[in-house]
Amino acid sequence: MPGFHKRKHEPGHPHWRKRKRRHWGLRRRLTFMFAFVALTAVSLTIWLTLGAVFEAQRDLFEQPQLQTTNPVPDQSFSGRYKNDPAFAQARDAFRRITRTAFFAALLSFFLASIVAAIATRFLTRPLNALTAGAQRLEAGERNVQLRVPQSKDELRTLTEAFNALSASLAKQEAYRQHMVADIAHDLRTPLAVLQGEIEGMQDDLIDVDDAALARLHHEVQLLTRLVNNLRTLATAEGATLILEKQPVTLAVFLKQVTASFGLQAADMNMQLILAPVSPSLTVLADPVQLNRVMTNLLDNALRYAARDDRQGRVDVHVSQQDQTLCIHISDNGPGIKPEELEQVFERFYRGAQGAVSRKEGTGLGLTIARAIAEAHGGTLTARNKPQGGAEFLLCLPQE
Repeated sequence: MPGFHKRKHEPGHPHWRKRKRRHWGLRRRLTFMFAFVALTAVSLTIWLTLGAVFEAQRDLFEQPQLQTTNPVPDQSFSGRYKNDPAFAQARDAFRRITRTAFFAALLSFFLASIVAAIATRFLTRPLNALTAGAQRLEAGERNVQLRVPQSKDELRTLTEAFNALSASLAKQEAYRQHMVADIAHDLRTPLAVLQGEIEGMQDDLIDVDDAALARLHHEVQLLTRLVNNLRTLATAEGATLILEKQPVTLAVFLKQVTASFGLQAADMNMQLILAPVSPSLTVLADPVQLNRVMTNLLDNALRYAARDDRQGRVDVHVSQQDQTLCIHISDNGPGIKPEELEQVFERFYRGAQGAVSRKEGTGLGLTIARAIAEAHGGTLTARNKPQGGAEFLLCLPQE
């Protein structure tokens, strides 16, 4: 009927199931279960106790000295001893025992129900807190921290895991916001340059010549490189990067890579030195992606090596550790601050020694290099040398 609404307690109402579930929640079910177990245990104890008392009474009055002289064969046990004073006293005692037993059962059931309610309330309190915390996370609140129970049990472990998850989500959310802001910042500058150049050409303020077109092409290249780097990073971190692995001889590979940087190193007045590598050392890797990692590392080392009066130097050598081959790329620059050794691998990280500029790159080179290394089953780390300068270690499984 139009305008007719069922009440919340009626089965037809949409919230009826939810109310019913709340009514028989975990706490109530545990209380009911504990009380039922207590009642069953008490009932079984009473039944066995009274049965034993009744059997003792039968054994007592069926002794020869207590039997009547002329018992009636078909007469019941209580009928045979109906007029016996001892039997009457025993029957009264049995009745008192029965009443006491049933009273003790009711009292035990009542106390067990109270204890069960208190115990289940204590046990489910952390679960209720976890539910409320999850609802706060769902509502958009971040870094929700719950009070950790004092008891060292599964509930404490679950609460600690929830707090760690909440802190991780808050960190990831802040990281995502910073990444979006950095992407917007890196996109805004070349777009602003393109807009200014094109508007100037439209207003005849800038001549459309080769120099102007070269500037526009440079900005488009920056945008293209940024988009390609973001796509590569997304595929590498999402485990969707397709690797065409094959045996790569490090001696030949490193010689080709360092040779491609020879002209750049000479223009920068830098020394790029490759230590001898054994021809037998090979890794199973994608040569194209491995070349991308080495290009990022060498370009980074050349740009951030020593910039004072002394000549900059970048050294490349290979070391073997069990079944792992590590490529060392080190420089004689100022090094990396200890607190920034991990931060340099973050997206768009701009440190005191490694500030990213539009001329130098997109700020994703080291991030992409680590993601590709991990996709190969290897690692990429950074450290400072005792004699000064930074060193990057690319470790890959040996073939």
